[in-house]
Amino acid sequence: MLEVLAYLFEQFYHTEGEPDVSLLASRLASAGFEQDDIAQAMGWLAELNRIDTSRYAALGSMVGRHLHPDELARFDEEALEYWMYLTSARVLGPAEREMALDLVMHAAPGEISQERLQLIVLMVVWRKRDELSNLLIEEILFGREGLTQH
Repeated sequence: MLEVLAYLFEQFYHTEGEPDVSLLASRLASAGFEQDDIAQAMGWLAELNRIDTSRYAALGSMVGRHLHPDELARFDEEALEYWMYLTSARVLGPAEREMALDLVMHAAPGEISQERLQLIVLMVVWRKRDELSNLLIEEILFGREGLTQH
């Protein structure tokens, strides 16, 4: 699915507004993506549009925090290492960090993999459209071996 999101980033991220979902699905099919990947990407976009960012605005410049044991238990080893990288590098602001943790805690039961965490982080920063977010998105989508730009 990250390849589909990479395609979406290249094609639509820097345009104004959101593309029509049916048009987007049609373009993804024309680009050769599998229906399962397209359906997952459409679900990801729908989930992205449901995030209520207003409830996190009050966090302002809150400095780091420790993970609760319940939060720690949600991450597999690679995901936890990735989370520690994000927090130590202060890549996510307080609002984005808490949003991501809420999404992790509300995800399906079981450990969160690094790839799933990356999808969650993408959801959180996708709308920001600032330079740091763009770099993080590019790192997640294109900084992986075997992932090609379209």
